[in-house]
Amino acid sequence: MTQVSNSPAAGLHPQGFARPSMFWRLWWRAVSVKRSQAVLALGALAVGAAITSMLLNLYGGVRRKMTEDFRAYGANVVVAPAPTKAAGATGESAVMDEANLNPLDHFVRDTPGTSFAPILYGVVRVSTVGGGARAQSSANVVAAGADFAELRRLNQGWRESGKASDLPPGECIVGVHLAQQLHLKPGDSIEVARLRTAGEAEAPETLTFFSSFRVSSVLTSGASEDNQVFVPLPALQSILNLPGKVTLAELGIPGETRDVERAVRRVGGLLPGLEVRPIRQIVYSEGRVLGTIRWLLLSLTLLILVIIALCVMATMTAIVLERRKDISVMKALGAADRLLMRLFMTESASLGLLGGVVGSAAGVLLARSVGLRLFAVKLSLNAWTLPAVCGLTVALAVIAAQVPVRIVRAIRPAVVLKGE
Repeated sequence: MTQVSNSPAAGLHPQGFARPSMFWRLWWRAVSVKRSQAVLALGALAVGAAITSMLLNLYGGVRRKMTEDFRAYGANVVVAPAPTKAAGATGESAVMDEANLNPLDHFVRDTPGTSFAPILYGVVRVSTVGGGARAQSSANVVAAGADFAELRRLNQGWRESGKASDLPPGECIVGVHLAQQLHLKPGDSIEVARLRTAGEAEAPETLTFFSSFRVSSVLTSGASEDNQVFVPLPALQSILNLPGKVTLAELGIPGETRDVERAVRRVGGLLPGLEVRPIRQIVYSEGRVLGTIRWLLLSLTLLILVIIALCVMATMTAIVLERRKDISVMKALGAADRLLMRLFMTESASLGLLGGVVGSAAGVLLARSVGLRLFAVKLSLNAWTLPAVCGLTVALAVIAAQVPVRIVRAIRPAVVLKGE
């Protein structure tokens, strides 16, 4: 009775190895024959790919979430006039021309996610407008003139009560502590006036350059802004008699510490004569947190990949030992060691590719679930993770098969086929 063999070497002719198609026929025969070891290797690679895909997608999503959360702390870079001995001697705060900041417009357009807000600060007299006891309410406070829409983007942790406003002409926003001090609420009116400077001849109580504003909202920041009043930049420049001047510019630059420092050097080159400095408490705190998360995820990924590699190595060793007779027959028919090793390496790479595709899909689903439950982040698919994970699992499978396939060289057809 004729017995039909399921081995890859079945039906080979001594001259068959010379044909280019024979290699792929042998490969297909090897991967199509049902073997529990191959299923185990495929499962291990799929698990490794799923965990790697989950961690990579989690890192990308959590990194974006952490960057957004750190933006709530405000700007991480400040542009200010270079300190001078004259300004320090007189005690006056330095100002700079707003036109000097024009090169930042191109930088902001070229750097997605960057926010930029020029600000003018000055001490003014704020008085309430109305009858009764409120008519005498007044205080010297710090006024900030800016584009409040940009300030809001820079300080996403700020909260407003009342109608949110981007400060059109005639409106202002007051800090919560100042509002309590002057008994202000949204809809009230105030007058903002410049105090007399030392070089002016008016009496000390004389106020000059005043304007009236309607309070659109009350700001809560948890910082010094709670004691300030915010007005449109042109209005404060007019009140302080500083046309075209600003005190500083705040920038929010996304990225890690090295990205921010690289941007600081670039901005410094665009703005010669001005001081560009990072707010290091924010920059380095963000960098430490993101660095810790990256180190943790990469360490876990490396540990898991090492375990998977050992599992694949043991499985491929079992496969090679199981096929000792097939290998002996192919060697007896003229197959070279290099051809047989390439055959097993291709089979390993095929398992790695299939495991990578299946594991990547499972990893995306796991990442979305973990992101929502642990970090409250709704993750989207990072397209680059699919080729990255597939390439990683293929490389892992090929590397893990290096040691087992070397057993092929040690197989002696005469010894194996004689049954010794």
